Amino acid sequence: MVDLHTLQIIALLLLAGAVGGFLNTAASSGSAVTLPALIALGLHPMLANTTNRVPVLIGFAVAIWKFHRAGEMPWREGTRFTLVMVAGAVIGAIAAAAIDDYNTSLVVTAAVIMALAVLCVNPARWLRADHTHLPRETGPFVMFLMFLVGIWTGLVVLDSGTYTLAVLVLAAHYSIRQANAIKALAIGTAVAVSLLIFGWHGQVEWAWAIPLSIGSILGSLAGVRLALSPHAAKWVFRLLLAVLAFEVIRLVAGLL
Repeated sequence: MVDLHTLQIIALLLLAGAVGGFLNTAASSGSAVTLPALIALGLHPMLANTTNRVPVLIGFAVAIWKFHRAGEMPWREGTRFTLVMVAGAVIGAIAAAAIDDYNTSLVVTAAVIMALAVLCVNPARWLRADHTHLPRETGPFVMFLMFLVGIWTGLVVLDSGTYTLAVLVLAAHYSIRQANAIKALAIGTAVAVSLLIFGWHGQVEWAWAIPLSIGSILGSLAGVRLALSPHAAKWVFRLLLAVLAFEVIRLVAGLL
């Protein structure tokens, strides 16, 4: 028989998964909700970091399907970006298996601050990203940036969506809808590869991952709807700012 405490944990995981899935799909940083939730509910930080990949993967799988049905998935370019990110994710996942809790916290803090800085570099470009008339850039420099994002995705996942969108919108000049679609494909595949590595080493707590993933499916469906809305760029930019500001406040509060 399942006791009340277990039911409460499942309910909280479902809720955290739904919020995380929505943020991951519509913008980024869903792990800012799911990772602290896993740790607060009693999971070891290292296992939380690895287990969190499961709902991220499931949520992005749902998003890929929905973006494809909406005709917003550029499969050829998306596949190229995905291959580059996967190569980086393998390196990041290997590094994540060896990094300790203290260094993980330092890396996460630096990455959150840098992600907020990237977002504020050119806000006008973000807000005009519903449509773009600029020529696409998919050369070596853009691919190198995606490779670096792949390393980060394999290492921690947190804010990898922000970095992916920044590369695709600011450097590669994709619309926000197609950028979100490529983001789901690239990060989803990179996470799948890193998850295989962690699963092979027995570093995934599936009992925690399942309710989190169910919530992620529901949140991802809502996130795709927002990402395909007429003023998606405005909402995505606002969501990114709000989530990153929350992350910075939480990190600063933890240092006080």
